[in-house]
Amino acid sequence: MTIICAVAADFVRPDGEIFRVTGKEIGVIKDAPEWIKDTLLFRMLDKDGSIKYVTNSNRIQAENDPLAGINAEGKEIRPEGETGVNDPVEGQQEAPKKKTTTRKTKKKDDAE
Repeated sequence: MTIICAVAADFVRPDGEIFRVTGKEIGVIKDAPEWIKDTLLFRMLDKDGSIKYVTNSNRIQAENDPLAGINAEGKEIRPEGETGVNDPVEGQQEAPKKKTTTRKTKKKDDAE
Protein backbone atom coordinates (compact mmCIF):
# COMPACT_ATOMS: atom_id res chain seq x y z
CA MET A 1 0.00 0.00 0.00
CA THR A 2 1.31 3.44 -0.88
CA ILE A 3 0.32 6.40 1.29
CA ILE A 4 1.02 10.04 2.04
CA CYS A 5 0.76 10.91 5.71
CA ALA A 6 0.09 14.52 6.76
CA VAL A 7 1.19 13.94 10.37
CA ALA A 8 4.03 12.10 12.06
CA ALA A 9 2.88 8.77 13.47
CA ASP A 10 4.07 5.46 14.91
CA PHE A 11 1.90 2.51 13.92
CA VAL A 12 2.54 -0.31 16.39
CA ARG A 13 1.62 -3.92 15.77
CA PRO A 14 0.68 -6.15 18.74
CA ASP A 15 3.90 -8.15 18.30
CA GLY A 16 5.94 -4.94 18.72
CA GLU A 17 6.76 -4.18 15.08
CA ILE A 18 6.66 -0.44 14.35
CA PHE A 19 6.04 1.43 11.12
CA ARG A 20 7.06 5.05 11.61
CA VAL A 21 6.31 8.24 9.70
CA THR A 22 8.68 10.92 10.97
CA GLY A 23 8.35 14.68 10.75
CA LYS A 24 10.70 14.73 7.75
CA GLU A 25 8.44 12.24 5.95
CA ILE A 26 5.24 14.28 6.21
CA GLY A 27 3.89 14.75 2.70
CA VAL A 28 6.25 12.13 1.24
CA ILE A 29 4.94 9.19 -0.77
CA LYS A 30 5.78 6.10 1.26
CA ASP A 31 5.22 2.36 0.95
CA ALA A 32 3.50 1.05 4.05
CA PRO A 33 2.81 -2.51 5.17
CA GLU A 34 -0.81 -3.69 4.94
CA TRP A 35 -0.96 -4.50 8.67
CA ILE A 36 -1.11 -0.81 9.64
CA LYS A 37 -4.76 -0.80 8.49
CA ASP A 38 -5.55 -2.89 11.58
CA THR A 39 -4.22 -0.29 14.03
CA LEU A 40 -6.45 2.17 15.85
CA LEU A 41 -4.17 5.08 14.94
CA PHE A 42 -4.52 4.31 11.23
CA ARG A 43 -8.32 4.19 11.47
CA MET A 44 -8.38 7.54 13.28
CA LEU A 45 -6.02 9.22 10.80
CA ASP A 46 -7.90 7.73 7.86
CA LYS A 47 -11.21 9.01 9.26
CA ASP A 48 -10.01 12.61 9.66
CA GLY A 49 -8.22 12.62 6.29
CA SER A 50 -4.63 12.74 7.54
CA ILE A 51 -3.70 9.78 5.33
CA LYS A 52 -4.09 9.75 1.56
CA TYR A 53 -3.87 6.64 -0.58
CA VAL A 54 -1.68 6.87 -3.67
CA THR A 55 -2.91 4.94 -6.69
CA ASN A 56 -1.95 4.90 -10.36
CA SER A 57 -4.80 7.31 -11.13
CA ASN A 58 -3.80 9.99 -8.58
CA ARG A 59 -0.02 9.46 -8.45
CA ILE A 60 0.93 12.49 -10.59
CA GLN A 61 -1.32 14.81 -8.59
CA ALA A 62 0.06 13.35 -5.33
CA GLU A 63 3.65 13.91 -6.50
CA ASN A 64 2.97 17.51 -7.54
CA ASP A 65 0.98 18.58 -4.46
CA PRO A 66 1.02 15.88 -1.78
CA LEU A 67 -0.69 17.99 0.89
CA ALA A 68 -3.49 19.44 -1.26
CA GLY A 69 -6.74 19.57 0.68
CA ILE A 70 -4.98 19.27 4.05
CA ASN A 71 -5.13 22.02 6.70
CA ALA A 72 -2.39 23.10 9.12
CA GLU A 73 -3.47 20.45 11.65
CA GLY A 74 -2.87 17.72 9.09
CA LYS A 75 -6.57 17.03 8.63
CA GLU A 76 -8.66 16.98 5.50
CA ILE A 77 -10.33 20.30 4.69
CA ARG A 78 -14.06 19.64 4.75
CA PRO A 79 -16.80 21.69 3.11
CA GLU A 80 -18.64 24.02 5.47
CA GLY A 81 -21.47 22.32 7.28
CA GLU A 82 -19.89 18.87 7.09
CA THR A 83 -19.01 17.61 10.54
CA GLY A 84 -15.60 16.23 11.37
CA VAL A 85 -14.53 13.75 14.01
CA ASN A 86 -14.17 16.27 16.84
CA ASP A 87 -17.09 18.52 15.96
CA PRO A 88 -19.89 18.67 18.54
CA VAL A 89 -23.01 16.70 17.78
CA GLU A 90 -25.85 18.85 16.48
CA GLY A 91 -28.25 19.78 19.25
CA GLN A 92 -25.72 19.00 21.96
CA GLN A 93 -24.98 21.92 24.24
CA GLU A 94 -21.67 22.75 25.82
CA ALA A 95 -21.34 22.18 29.54
CA PRO A 96 -22.20 25.32 31.54
CA LYS A 97 -19.21 27.28 32.77
CA LYS A 98 -18.58 27.45 36.50
CA LYS A 99 -18.94 30.81 38.16
CA THR A 100 -15.86 32.09 39.85
CA THR A 101 -15.93 34.37 42.81
CA THR A 102 -13.20 36.46 44.29
CA ARG A 103 -12.81 36.57 48.02
CA LYS A 104 -11.30 39.56 49.70
CA THR A 105 -8.90 38.72 52.48
CA LYS A 106 -8.11 41.07 55.26
CA LYS A 107 -4.64 42.37 55.54
CA LYS A 108 -2.81 41.94 58.81
CA ASP A 109 -3.18 45.66 59.54
CA ASP A 110 -6.94 45.54 59.00
CA ALA A 111 -7.41 42.49 61.25
CA GLU A 112 -6.40 44.33 64.41
